[in-house]
Parts: sequence; C-alpha cells; structure tokens
Amino acid sequence: METINFVGYAREYEAYVLGDFAVKGGKIYQRNDEDFFELGRTALKTLSQSTQLHINNDPNDYRTDWAGLIQHAFGSKGVVALAFWLGTLFAEQIRSRDKSFPFLEIVGEAGAGKSTLIEFLWKLVGRRDYEGFDPSKATMPARARNFAQVSNLPVVLIESDREQEGGAKQKQFDWDELKTAFNGRSIRARGVKNGGNDIYEPPFRGSIVISQNAAVQAGEAIQTRICHLMFTREGQNGRTKELAEALEKADLEHVSQFALEVATREAALLEHVTTRGREYANLLADDPDIKVLRIAKCHGQLAALVECLGPEGLGLFDAQVIDMATGHVWQMARDRQLAINADHPLVAEFWEAFDYLEGLNQEPLLNHYGNHSEQIAINLKDFERRCADYRLRVPEIRELKRYLRSSKSRKFIDANRTVRSQIRLNNASVKCWVFQA
Repeated sequence: METINFVGYAREYEAYVLGDFAVKGGKIYQRNDEDFFELGRTALKTLSQSTQLHINNDPNDYRTDWAGLIQHAFGSKGVVALAFWLGTLFAEQIRSRDKSFPFLEIVGEAGAGKSTLIEFLWKLVGRRDYEGFDPSKATMPARARNFAQVSNLPVVLIESDREQEGGAKQKQFDWDELKTAFNGRSIRARGVKNGGNDIYEPPFRGSIVISQNAAVQAGEAIQTRICHLMFTREGQNGRTKELAEALEKADLEHVSQFALEVATREAALLEHVTTRGREYANLLADDPDIKVLRIAKCHGQLAALVECLGPEGLGLFDAQVIDMATGHVWQMARDRQLAINADHPLVAEFWEAFDYLEGLNQEPLLNHYGNHSEQIAINLKDFERRCADYRLRVPEIRELKRYLRSSKSRKFIDANRTVRSQIRLNNASVKCWVFQA
C-alpha cells in the first residue's frame, strides 16, 4: 500500500486521486472501504484532508451547457481561462515533456466577474465555495503548505497587490518566489529536525493562477512566465448578469464530471497539447512582434489547450469559437511582449519625476553631469530631497533600486560611480547612478 500527502495527480503512479475517485490509464476507480484505491498491483491512498473534492461520477447528471454560459458571459477570455484550467489537470505531464507550464493572471476592475468565473471553474474539479488565498496575509510556512497541497490542480493567489488609503502600497508578496514553480521545482525548503543536514524540498506539482485588481508588478523573469487576461465591466448588461448568475447557481453535481472526463482522456489530449503546443510556439516565435522565446512557448501551450475544448477534443465549443480564442491568445503574446518592453511602473514614475524637476529650470537640479552630457548621473538622496521640496510622490527607494537596473528608456550603466558634480559647489565628488541620456 502506498500513500501520498496531496490531492490530485501522483506522477510516480501515473494516477489521479480526486475525492472519492481515482483515474489511471483512462479507467475510473472507486475508493474501497479502507479508503484505498486498488489500481492494479498498487493500492494508493492520500493522507491529505486539506483540499476536499466532491466529484459526481454519474454521466447521466453531467451537463455541458455551462460552456455556452462562459463563452457568452466572458467571451474569448472566458474560453482561454477554461483552457488553462483544463491544462492544469495535465501540469505535471506537460512539465515533464516541455520543462515548463505557464502562470495565468486574471486581472480586472472590481465587479468584472473574476471571482464568479474562478469559483465556477473550481466546481469543474469538485471544489465548491472557494476562490483562493491571499499570500500577503499568509506566513511563509502557510504559503509553502498551500503550494504543496495539490498536484495538477490550481493554486489561486488572490488580491495580493492592493493599495491602502492615500495610495500607499501595503507590504506585498514577492513574486520572485514563484520562479521555480514554473519548472515544477520546490518553492520553499526547510530543515528536517533529525540532527543531520537533511532538508525537505517538495516539488511544485500544480499550476499558478493570479487574480487581483492590479496587474503583477515584477521583473522580466516573472512577466515572461505569465499569460495575462484583463477583464473589464465594459459590455456588461442585463443578459451577461443573468449568465453570470447562472454560473453562480450551477450545481456541482452537474459539472464536476469535467475533471473525470479530462483525466480519462489524458493520453489523447496530452498528445494534442504536446504536438500543437510546439507548432504554435514556433509560429509565435516567428512573429516579428514577439522577441522572447519563453513568451512564445507559454502562449503556444495555451493555444493548444484552447483547441482541446473544440471539436477535436472535448467538443464544448465549435470551430469558430476556438479560432477566436486562439487568436486572442496570439494577441495576448504580443501584448505581453509590449509589457516587458516598457519600464517597470516604479522606474517610469522615477523618470517622470526626473523630467519634471529638470524641466523647472535651465540649470540642472539632478543630473550631476550637466545638461549637455550624453549620460545622466543621479544621486538618489538628491532625488529624494528634491521630490520632497516640490511635494512629488517618491517611489520607495529600496524598491526602486531593485528595478532601476532594468531601465529601458534610459539604459542603466553604473550604480556606484564617483562623479565630479556640475551642480554642487567646487565640483564636489558625489556617488551616482549613471544612465545613458
């Protein structure tokens, strides 16, 4: 008898453990009286009680009209989100073949329907009345356990990038923690209390979904791992409200069979994702508007997953809907490239303040090389003081330093250069950050 300490797909046994049912080799198994699943020569049981899945295996109860509700309420964005959810059920297998699985970011203004959509998608895998957890409110051990509880199921991070009154940012979750999750490696390690040097590093087995009102503000390494969906209230009316309410009222007993249907068709769907994902990735890489291969790869995988919802896969949507959704994924890839080409918002705010202050007088206030140099030399203490003098909002300097090196509008050169100042008396020496003008 074998045990696992999570819920979902056990890669070592090539089997899904989903509530009262397990799936292996396209066949569904029911739990026995001792809470084990007899999978051929293997008896498998999960010890995890943290994630409860309630799945109905009766095919006569399964309804698929919810697919139309998603498409008409949310358009191609809803179809793409559903495709990612389907792909999550294959996250381990896709990572074993392609060495990566993208993150999904669902962002939009309050009332755009993000929570309604995500809570319904959870019903498809047997989890009711749940959206996700806020990593900013969780301790490091709590976050680590949330990431380790599931396999081939999503870990949804919600509202982790909020503003407090007055526009000040609260302490935020460090998105760099997620880098290793992209490849299925451990997010956090801890020591084992056995007197030795052993450490416990559980691999990340699920997928990452980020849902919040503001887009993720992070470096290029994280941005290129994300497929971004923006939801707005534009186009909402009485009809879309009825559709969203229908999704909210959908009975888990009539939709949770989705997880079993996907798991039992693992071989065919996975083969399609692997083949078409690589084809899409190559096509995206040839697009002159897309420069980063990781963006092409992530969105190629997502486009292939969209096709799995169409006539060649689960048959939930017709070919026209699938074509529109794959076209939307292509545009998502282009938009992601544009997003990483731009400066980080903190850097953009820094240069906006710099340009404003330098434009106040004919003589330079901040550039210690003077007005006519091909380089810009800025002492950050001077910058902070001048912003205070003119009551400008100052980006938090410690955070700013993390991103100034990635400046694109003015290329970063040096962070600790001694400069003969053209501003201070007697050409005093000053330590400056230096950029190309």
